[in-house]
This record gives sequence, C-alpha cells and structure tokens, in this order.
Amino acid sequence: MSEASLSVIIPAYRAERTIARAVASAFASGADEVIVVDDGSDDSTGEAARDAGAVCVRQENGGASRARVNGSRRAKGTYLVFLDSDDELVPAGVRRSVGVLAGDPALAVAAGTVIGTSDGVRRRRFPVRYRPVTTRTLLQRGFGPWPPAAQVVRADAFRASQEIDPAPLHPRFADDYEALIRLSMVGGVDVRDDPTCVYSMAGGKSVRNARAAFVAKEAVRAHYAQHLDIGITPMTEAEISAGAHARLARAHSHSGEWVGCALEWVKCAAANPVGGFGKVVSRVRRQIGWT
Repeated sequence: MSEASLSVIIPAYRAERTIARAVASAFASGADEVIVVDDGSDDSTGEAARDAGAVCVRQENGGASRARVNGSRRAKGTYLVFLDSDDELVPAGVRRSVGVLAGDPALAVAAGTVIGTSDGVRRRRFPVRYRPVTTRTLLQRGFGPWPPAAQVVRADAFRASQEIDPAPLHPRFADDYEALIRLSMVGGVDVRDDPTCVYSMAGGKSVRNARAAFVAKEAVRAHYAQHLDIGITPMTEAEISAGAHARLARAHSHSGEWVGCALEWVKCAAANPVGGFGKVVSRVRRQIGWT
C-alpha cells in the first residue's frame, strides 16, 4: 500500500441491501482498502460485502462506535473514512479532502458538505453549518455539523484520539459526535463548501430513536464539557422533546410523508411552545422560499 493511502471503514448491521453500493462508492473514491465491520448481523451483510470486494470482519453486536475502532485497528491507510452502510462517498470531494490533509500536518480532519437524499433520486445539498469547528464550538453548539462520511481523518490522529482522557463513552447514539469532539482535541478540523458524501436522510437509528439520540448527545456534551471546563447550556427536557419531534418531521418531509411531517411539527410546537413554534415558522419559510 502506498505511503499516502486511504482506508474506508464501514460499520454494518443488517445492511445486505445497501452495503454493495457503499463499498462501490468507496473504491470509486480511491480507497486502497475497504473494511466492513459486520456488527453481529443476522442477514447476508458479510457475504454481500465480500462479494463487493471488501474485507469483512465480524464482531459481536456492540454499536457503530466500537465497530469503527475495531476497523481502524486493522486499517493500513494513512487516511481513514468512516462510511455508514446506507451512505455513499462523492469521489471528487473525498480526493480533495485527502489533499487538504496531505498539505497540512496539523489537521486531524478535513471535511466537506453533505448531499441528503431519502429515495436515491431527490437530492438536497446542505451548506456548512458553522465555522470554526473546534472542541469549544462543538460543545457549545451542541451538535456535530456533519455525518462521519463527510470527513477524511488522519489515521494517526484517530488512534491518538482514542487514547486521551477522558475515556470514550462509546454511546449507542451520538457516537459520531463524540468521535469528532475527540478528534478536535488532538488536531485541527478543516471544513469547506464542497460535497463529500451522499447521506441517507430517512430510516437511520437517530431517526427511529430520535429522543434517545438527543439524550445521548447531551450526555456526551456534559461529559466533555465537565472534563475540559467549558461552559455549556444544556438542553431542557422541553427542548429535547421538541428537537426529537423536529427530527422526525424532517425525516417525514424528506420521504414525502406530508401528513406525518405536519403532525410531528405540531408535536414539536406543543412540546416547547416558544422554541418549537419558531422551528415550525422557520421550516415553513424555507419551504415557500421566504428566506
């Protein structure tokens, strides 16, 4: 494998229908190796991954965070991409991210923007959500600005991020948020307005378990904010409930399920009448072009 090589690691659970497409996008993006970590699937995920040309390793079901760490230990590349099994990479964007990292040894992460899709046909490009991306802004903003596949990570930095204090939580939800926080603690994070991945907007675990995802994310925030003595404003219970309903509403919207979308926005407003109503108004304004 060449000195500046790329390894793509794909945690996969019951992904037999999507894994081949994810693997193909990794190879198209210049991956020298693709490692699929089968997280205890009871379907043919592993077989489909091997048929697509990936190396497949199997672990007992332990979640995506542990699968990523497991895969990173086997990876030989200088740079890593952590790709979810229902997402795809944008080859040109990934190659540019590799170039950014190669040009600045102080960077741990080079990221781009996201193209969202719910049906594989309709696509929406999302802009950079905030800059700069630092440990402080990640904790104070309270959310990660992109999914794992939008970034290329320096392999040495990722491994270093797993060894520093405090110990990683490896949560079932918000695991990608924790990973980016830890990476920001060992190196710089670069972000540019350039698509690097196609992200599946519907059906993910953070949508199916929206409230649990918010609760986990807040636990991650509190854990690192306390350790690093960074002041944050925790979400209230009302804000968590409203945020969960807003996430479900957006998922229904991306799938064209307008009745479900409307019902979730009503629940969002009811859960947090001030903030929730503001989310509804903002969403309607975007839908009809009043922005």
